[in-house]
Amino acid sequence: MRSTLVIGIFGFFLLGSSIFPAMGQTPSFADHVVINEIDINPPGDDSKSVSEWVELYNPTDTAVDIGGWVIASTTVLKKTMKIPVGTIIEPNKFLTYSYQSVWFTDVSETVQLRNADGGVIDQTPSFSDIKNDFTSWQRIYDGVDTDSSSDWKFEFSNAGSTNGKFTTETETGKPTILISTDKSNYNFQETAIISGQVSEKLFVEKPFFQTAQIMIKIYGSNGYEKNISLFPDLNLKYQTTLSLQKVLGITGGVYYVVVEYGDAIASTQFTVGNEIILIEEREESQLSITTDKESYIPGETATIIANTNNIVPFEGLKFKVTNPAGKQIFDGTLYPDTKGKFSTTIFMTTVQPVYGFHKIVAEYSTYSAVSSFELTKDVKENKVISLTTDKKAYGLGDTIIISGRLNNIWIFSLDLEILQTGFGSLHTDALNRLKIQDSVKLAGDSTFKYEFKIPNNPIRYGDYRVTVSKEVGTESVVFHVVENPDEFVESLKPFTVFTDKSTYDIGNSIIISGKVNNPKISSTYQTPIIDIVIKNSEGNQITSSVSKPTGFKSATAEYSLKAIPDQVGNYQVKDTIYDAIYGPGRYIVKASYADGLLQDSTTFSVIDPLDIEAPIITLDKDVYGLGEDVHLTALVPGGGAGKSDVGIILTKPDGDTNKFGTTVDNGKFSWTWTTPQSEKSNVVQNERVRFSSNYGVYKISISQSDTAPVVVFFKVSPNPDEDFLNIEPLTVTSELPVYNVAQNQKLTILGTALKRVQGTQGLVVPDRVDIAIKSPSNKIITESSVYLDSGGNFQSIFDMPVTIFKEGIYKVTAVYQGIRAENFFQVDNDFIFGGDEVLSLLIGTDKEEYNPGDIAHITARPTKLIFIETVEVGIPTEEQTKLNCGAFVCGIGVPITTLRQDPTGTFVHEYTFPTNAKLGTYIITFNTEFGTFTKSIQLVEKIPEPEPEPESKIFGERVIEKVNRITESQIQITVNKKIINEKELSPRVIQGSLFTVSKGEESNVNIKVSIEDGTCIIGQDSDCMIQKSTRVPGAIYQTIQIDGMDYNVRYSGPDVRLEKFTILPAALDASLPDSTWNVEVLKEEQVSRLYYQVTYVALE
Repeated sequence: MRSTLVIGIFGFFLLGSSIFPAMGQTPSFADHVVINEIDINPPGDDSKSVSEWVELYNPTDTAVDIGGWVIASTTVLKKTMKIPVGTIIEPNKFLTYSYQSVWFTDVSETVQLRNADGGVIDQTPSFSDIKNDFTSWQRIYDGVDTDSSSDWKFEFSNAGSTNGKFTTETETGKPTILISTDKSNYNFQETAIISGQVSEKLFVEKPFFQTAQIMIKIYGSNGYEKNISLFPDLNLKYQTTLSLQKVLGITGGVYYVVVEYGDAIASTQFTVGNEIILIEEREESQLSITTDKESYIPGETATIIANTNNIVPFEGLKFKVTNPAGKQIFDGTLYPDTKGKFSTTIFMTTVQPVYGFHKIVAEYSTYSAVSSFELTKDVKENKVISLTTDKKAYGLGDTIIISGRLNNIWIFSLDLEILQTGFGSLHTDALNRLKIQDSVKLAGDSTFKYEFKIPNNPIRYGDYRVTVSKEVGTESVVFHVVENPDEFVESLKPFTVFTDKSTYDIGNSIIISGKVNNPKISSTYQTPIIDIVIKNSEGNQITSSVSKPTGFKSATAEYSLKAIPDQVGNYQVKDTIYDAIYGPGRYIVKASYADGLLQDSTTFSVIDPLDIEAPIITLDKDVYGLGEDVHLTALVPGGGAGKSDVGIILTKPDGDTNKFGTTVDNGKFSWTWTTPQSEKSNVVQNERVRFSSNYGVYKISISQSDTAPVVVFFKVSPNPDEDFLNIEPLTVTSELPVYNVAQNQKLTILGTALKRVQGTQGLVVPDRVDIAIKSPSNKIITESSVYLDSGGNFQSIFDMPVTIFKEGIYKVTAVYQGIRAENFFQVDNDFIFGGDEVLSLLIGTDKEEYNPGDIAHITARPTKLIFIETVEVGIPTEEQTKLNCGAFVCGIGVPITTLRQDPTGTFVHEYTFPTNAKLGTYIITFNTEFGTFTKSIQLVEKIPEPEPEPESKIFGERVIEKVNRITESQIQITVNKKIINEKELSPRVIQGSLFTVSKGEESNVNIKVSIEDGTCIIGQDSDCMIQKSTRVPGAIYQTIQIDGMDYNVRYSGPDVRLEKFTILPAALDASLPDSTWNVEVLKEEQVSRLYYQVTYVALE
């Protein structure tokens, strides 16, 4: 039995939008194989693993042989990977390659795809990737090529799969979309999961070209309506959630979900309530019948299977089978088991069989069913034994399925041998080869099958030969075990030769290998030898010196190599690039087999790593953490002849220096230094000197004798995996992105500069940095000139008078040696200056609801910058405020407290509710010279806790993460708990500011903040919780509830040049949960800057 929910009918209108498959001008697509995607800086340490990769794509309609082509880095190391000979890339298919560690550089990398003749087939623009994550550079569509950097985008990688197909308006196929919910009935407090899939990725052209959004509309009872927009993922799927909380407007009843994507529309529905009423519905009786296979050959046995969901007592299933001529060949009666299943077998006769489709008709009680199967001819190969494997290439740990048949004869069994052939009998240890000898039994139709699993051990890579034999005959087949079986393409050339690399340094080893597809074996079981000749770029065979007995001159002899193929034709020979034989240059390898019957050739280059004009200095990475080793390696021109000593000077961020020394060995040297184990402990000095720190940029100066020093930089960071090194001649920033002048904060300006080397003779005046602070109207407010410390750092601290630093975006500029740098910071100033606005008092509390015994933290501040000597505060109940005293003045009616302003102009009061206080509404009342101001709070009964009360928590250490000058339209702010200096810090506050650069565009640039399930918190849509400024007389925050938790939200309101928001938990001892907040800047082509910061605190 199954249950369904009885529902009513609900009508609604669907709103359309201008979304369509990428219409307009069709982009240009390449007519050749292209580099389609590349990740030059994947997650992790590139020097310790082979993780960088390149994806090739064939946009043409024909297969392309890319064997012998190369994928080459064109900067710094210039590493080049050669694609194996015989590699074929099929039409509209992808091939992904990885090569060596540190294949590419992370900055200004250009990659080329060249053919076997060295011609450039495709080349990328100059790419930089310093994120060290899963993002990659990829074409906006597969194969699009207009020779412009706009062909590329930097997004989440999808190696080996599509980046998106361009869909034209003339396509006849329409997009489709599916939608479903994880359940059909929900209770309040649950979360509905809405998911689905689209058939293809669509794009929109206006207001700018981007991926089309999936628009989800949810309609419910009592006028509930919610809009959600999202994008399909890489697998064309989507998912969102809806929190079914009453506080979010959810009521009991039926909810309809409509999804639109382009012209495709789909819908579903679900119900929400306290109790789900189910109506039982009887499932319709069914009968089905089928066979275990779709086709058979004479001599096989077919299994007929039938099922029913309604067993009729004492009733049998009658069936009959007819051949293609309509003649009945089988019939019978079957009875079901306890689960309603029928089964029987029939033999496919070998006597005058009738080939074609056979029909099965079954009848059971009042039900009937029909099925069919095909009888086909037994087609045999024209050979004694047929033998095959299910694939040509496998990976370690895969299972190989070997199958075959003995044709035209039957015996009991065949002998089977599986032999790992290796890479050449001269270089393979026969004791380590895998060899399996077994026998396979033949079935009645003379077929056989054998399975075995490849051991998960790297020594099992290679070629394998399977042989089955008996007196009647022998048959063999070859398969391969490789690292990437899905990319394996077997060479079709009869004879190949290639090298393991395309470029070698003098002293490196070279491996020359290849394969003979059909190796010849003579009657004496002798295998022809492979002759390998190496010629220089002038076509002359290389030579080597031959020693003679004493008294004779040395002679030279032509240098050649020989190899012997193994049993399946693989061969390999290893040599060393000696400088006496291989000088720098280009070489041709020519290999011949069977006295020149088969020939092939390849090329490689030899370089002298010491043939350089200037030292090459490299570090193992750019950013380190505390206690890590810094590894430096270097190559010196001319092998360091006459300059064996190297001086190394390390300059720390605070300007301190350490001197080291090392020696050059064969043109190379290395040096290792360990970063400090912990951060420095600082004491207050003065406001014009920056505190010293072990974090920051370090400089290494390397020099030999009288040569000019070579300088490299690295950085020590508390978050080395997320940080990056950025060397600029001059930087300037503020210590905080947002300052609140009401808190008497100091404006701290920090910066760094590449310090100019000045003389030491005579009077030397150190260069200074000129700093200027400019108002939102670009007027200079204050200035200073500061000296650089020995590490090139500078700092200046300014007072922030409330009357001068009004609310807005301020600019700080720094000038040093003619170089200029600037940055921005924000000032919050809630005081009102001038105007006709009435003086008021802003009252704030730490919570809206309290329990008996709680302490209420109350603050109040005038809206204008004035001095108030005292105010009176009392907290009566709502009933006490309604007393009628006749002609007398009652006052507040409860004990009052006189408060005085603190240095920030704020009145602070703490009130403890008695444990026996009356529950209900209390009115916080302030009496001032300019009026009486009130705020309501609630005293409610405390809900018993199932466990003991936790210890009270106070805020301890505070860390602020800030991000400035974001120009993108969609930003995700992810907050999670962090461990810093062995302390757990929890996210407490999210603050954001949106600055519209052009005046007059304020109404066209606004902000929208939503949570992960799409619920809008701040925005101008009708379903957003906060749509206008939260600032009202007596309060600047509005309290809302999200997933059962109270939040204080502050919002400036839309259509202002500086739009800002603050979100924090209402409870003082609470933190933000681990979550992602989506911030969307609603604009077209206007220029804007988004600033945000997350404050983390230690709850002790």
